[in-house]
Amino acid sequence: MTQAKTQVLAKRKHAGYGEGMSPNVLVRNVPTEIHATLVSRAEAAGKSLQEYVLGLLSESAGKPTMAEVMAEIEANLAANPMPSMSTEEIVATIREGREERTTRLLG
Repeated sequence: MTQAKTQVLAKRKHAGYGEGMSPNVLVRNVPTEIHATLVSRAEAAGKSLQEYVLGLLSESAGKPTMAEVMAEIEANLAANPMPSMSTEEIVATIREGREERTTRLLG
């Protein structure tokens, strides 16, 4: 197959994604014990394996990485190097953040 024909096929294969089709993820070589655990958990949750794994991926993608958190902190510090908050305000803000996380995790 010529390189030009390969490029045309590649473009055609991915052309539909912008028109309502979602991209797919294929994970190869999943160890048997991991697959069995995921299947078991999906069944217990009343979901297909695809639905269950998509939920895990969505949950993971919804949480920032430590690098993203640190970058946000650094950007905030650069924009506001000397916060004018009192110790009490800082403690209240931290507690509010903890309560919000607890509510999200339990709710």
